[in-house]
Amino acid sequence: MALPEQVCEKCLCYSLHDQPGWFRCPGCGFMWKGIKSMISLQELLGDTKYEDLSQELKDNAEELLKRVNLFRAKYGIPMYVNSGYRNPEHNASIGGAKNSSHCMCQAIDFKDNDGKLFEYIKANPNILEECDLYVEDPRWTASWIHLQSRKIASGNRVFLPYSDGRPATAPEREIKL
Repeated sequence: MALPEQVCEKCLCYSLHDQPGWFRCPGCGFMWKGIKSMISLQELLGDTKYEDLSQELKDNAEELLKRVNLFRAKYGIPMYVNSGYRNPEHNASIGGAKNSSHCMCQAIDFKDNDGKLFEYIKANPNILEECDLYVEDPRWTASWIHLQSRKIASGNRVFLPYSDGRPATAPEREIKL
């Protein structure tokens, strides 16, 4: 049975807890009651079992969840996972990039049909740096937001998914940092 996942309301530390109801943060000792709607390991992994992952993928998944749940806590509104971890076969079958961060448990996509998540990032561009996350250029993702923990070679927090110079599809969704 999986342990409930929580993010501390005081220091935003991500952790797993086996106590029902009340939780003590392993980072700062703060105690709180109840479950916040944070992004869970199960949402990130889908049908993949945590035990079946390599240690590197486990470490990447835990780091991504820490950063994404910090983002989620600051955003303050539930976020719904479109796509998380993808094994290489699944990634290839859906036409994902060969070096996709999804295959390394370093990326997660969230539904954004109404554009509110995009608007939040656009209005708060510093949130990416605060949470140490990178976002795929929203001009390429009309109905979702792609966040990843893997650093981009250029160092930019907003990046293009392809380097072949394809034009953006929706310029009105641009984020300027």
